[in-house]
Amino acid sequence: MSSPSGLIAPPPPYNFDDALPPITLEMYANDSCNDCVMAARAHHTLRFVWDSSRRLLNISDSDVTNQYRKETLGPDNGLDLETSLDAWQHSGWPIGPDQKTMHKIASHSVSYSIDGGTYPGDDPTKVLSKQQLQARIFSSIGAQVNLYLPKAVSVKKSKSFGPGHPWQIPSDTDGDSHVMLLTGYCADSFIGITWAQRQEMTWEFLQSNCWGVFFVKKLETT
Repeated sequence: MSSPSGLIAPPPPYNFDDALPPITLEMYANDSCNDCVMAARAHHTLRFVWDSSRRLLNISDSDVTNQYRKETLGPDNGLDLETSLDAWQHSGWPIGPDQKTMHKIASHSVSYSIDGGTYPGDDPTKVLSKQQLQARIFSSIGAQVNLYLPKAVSVKKSKSFGPGHPWQIPSDTDGDSHVMLLTGYCADSFIGITWAQRQEMTWEFLQSNCWGVFFVKKLETT
């Protein structure tokens, strides 16, 4: 399976995080405010920095929420993923005591849709098969996804997410919109991070509930 960069994506199972030293998956305050877009950015930034320098960046909840409030102009009303990716690319964000260094990305893709999905995109050339999504997760160090979660899935319901609770084809898609970072894949499912847990979801779940996939290109200094 060749990725657009010419790299050969490894067969499943694959997870970028297997290369990381043991780390704690952080909540980044997503249990108390609607900052899932910024939480996904924090998880992605940590992995970009590790890939470039083999250094684990210490990103705090306050780093994430401060940037979240900056981009929402104060209210806790969530963020549009593509708009926030633009801000990450052009303005960056500060992390830790060094508030002068802005962590940026080189670029990001347009929104891709899932082949056979409930939410087809406007561009028929920007459609991902299962194998293409696997390849792009490998070549891009992850993928950020827009999801509509079922009503039964919530950070307040511990048995609705995390290890042992894979997201499969739901009975509804009437829950909240949610953004998370995918870091790997198995033969018939994908692995991401949300609410301080690793989350497995089937390809059929993505077909039913995903309404956009974005790929991000890192700078060597992110």
